[in-house]
Amino acid sequence: MLLLICLFPAALSAPALCAAEQKITVYLTVDWEGWSLDDENLETIRAFRLKYPHIPMLHLLNPVYFIRQDADTAGIAERIRRTLLPTDTYGLHLHGWKSLVEKCKVPYKSSPSFAQANEECNGNECGYTVSLEFGYTPEELTQLVGCSAALLSEHGFGRPRHFRAGGWQLGPGLASALQANGFTWDSSRTDAGLIAHSWGEQSALVKMLRRLHPAASTLDQPRELLPGLMQYPNNASLADYTSTEQLVTIFRSLVEARKTVMVTGFHQETAFVYLDNLEAAIPLMEQEARLAGVQLEWGRYD
Repeated sequence: MLLLICLFPAALSAPALCAAEQKITVYLTVDWEGWSLDDENLETIRAFRLKYPHIPMLHLLNPVYFIRQDADTAGIAERIRRTLLPTDTYGLHLHGWKSLVEKCKVPYKSSPSFAQANEECNGNECGYTVSLEFGYTPEELTQLVGCSAALLSEHGFGRPRHFRAGGWQLGPGLASALQANGFTWDSSRTDAGLIAHSWGEQSALVKMLRRLHPAASTLDQPRELLPGLMQYPNNASLADYTSTEQLVTIFRSLVEARKTVMVTGFHQETAFVYLDNLEAAIPLMEQEARLAGVQLEWGRYD
């Protein structure tokens, strides 16, 4: 009967009944870059969690916080955990930090940089903008990913199975490294157009993303990247690059196209500046779903 109603919308209140069968799941992620753990950002995240305690989040952690000289590892772990709720999940986020690469016994590479930065350094920390995919071999990436996952586990965050590459720099080499290390969930694909207005169409990052993900779109949906490894594209980018209006527009376009997954989020290190974009979008997205008769679920990762 429902199928007949959907096929013949003049019957009964077909649009409402058909739309009621539609569902979209929105996943919220946090990239912990490895730059800093400043109070203003951590307090902003804690306030966000108090406002929206019903939304689970995926915290993609960079283990570099724990290995820097004189790091108070117990204190760092506690500062991270104070932003979490019981429904949250941990994952791995990697940039090419020199200290982490060398800790993992991989030869450090200073190029290519997705920000066209000079990443050659003598004794100081560097490597943040080095493309993992274009800078390292698959064998080196397998070693780096495995070592980084072990470091997170060593410091009490369990063995991660979720991943996002810094600068979304994932291609065949890094994908094979994830598969070899038992990862099951990746979110390193995004539409370069979403960041072009911030970085510039001719920037190294946008050019690299167009090479790595040439057909990426805001309508992208989960797919099997490799056997056992699913990719959930970061199809709504991060709050640093998308305004509240853009996030709602992307959500609306996914609903209208009857897509089922949206992935967005923010960076821990810039939460104080940009998290407002996402915070303001959440009630508007929930309102959009109600008006469209669509079931909105906030994604879980178990």
